[in-house]
Amino acid sequence: MEITPLKFEGNEVRSAEGKVSVFDALGALGVKNPRHVWKRLGKDNPELVQLATRIQVGRGQPTPFLDRPGLMQVLMAVQSRYLNKPGREVLGAFRTWLAQLGDRYLAGDITLAGEIIEAQTDPEATRWVIRRAHHKHSSIILNSALARHGASKRGYSYVHDTLNVAVTGMTARQLQAMRGKPTTKDNFDEQELAVHTMMQYATVNTLDQHASLGDQDCVRDVQMVARDFSPLLNKYFGGRTYPADGLLPMPV
Repeated sequence: MEITPLKFEGNEVRSAEGKVSVFDALGALGVKNPRHVWKRLGKDNPELVQLATRIQVGRGQPTPFLDRPGLMQVLMAVQSRYLNKPGREVLGAFRTWLAQLGDRYLAGDITLAGEIIEAQTDPEATRWVIRRAHHKHSSIILNSALARHGASKRGYSYVHDTLNVAVTGMTARQLQAMRGKPTTKDNFDEQELAVHTMMQYATVNTLDQHASLGDQDCVRDVQMVARDFSPLLNKYFGGRTYPADGLLPMPV
C-alpha cells in the first residue's frame, strides 16, 4: 500500500486509500501524545474509533486513518479538551487546508499535478515529477498483471523488491530507512525511476508471454528480468551492492 505524505505548515500528514492519519493530524495541531488522546476518544466516543481504517505503517502498531468527514468529527471532539491554545488557533487553518489541498488530493483531483508542475522553477524537479507519473502508471499495470497471474501478497512484495534491489541495491524498507522518505519510489532519482519503469513493463510482458500462474512463476519471471537487465545496469549505472548480484536471497 502506498503512503503519501502531505504537508501542513511544515508538518507531515500521511494519507492512504483516500484517508488521513489521525495521529499525524493531531500532531500537526500540537497534541503531544496522539495515541493517548485517540485511546481516550475510544472510551468517550467509541463510534469515532469504529469509523477508522487501521493501516500498518512501518513496524509499529497499525495507525488509524479516517476520511475527511470522520476526521472532522474527531477534531470537533478534541478541540475543547485536548488542544492547547496554539492548536485551537490553527484548527481553522487546518480545516481549510484539508478542504482545499488535502480534500482535492484525497478525491483524486488530477489538476493538482498540473498545479505542482506549474509551480516548479527547477527544471530537474519538473522532470522528476513527470517521470514519477510515468512510473506510477507502470506500477498500476504491474500490480494488475500480478493479480491476473495469481500472485499472493507475499509474491507482490517479492516481485517489487526484486526490482527495487536490481535498480538501487536496496529493498523498499532499506530505501525508506536510508533515503528518508516513507513512500518508496519518492526515494528514487530520475534515472532510477526511468530504469525501474522499463523493468516493470518488461516483467508484465514476461508474465503474459509465459502465461505464468502463482508465486513461483512470478518469482521466476521477475528474476529473469533482473538477470537480463543486470549487465546493462552494471555497465551504465554501476554495480549493485546487494548480495546475489541484485537478486533477493530469500525464497517466496
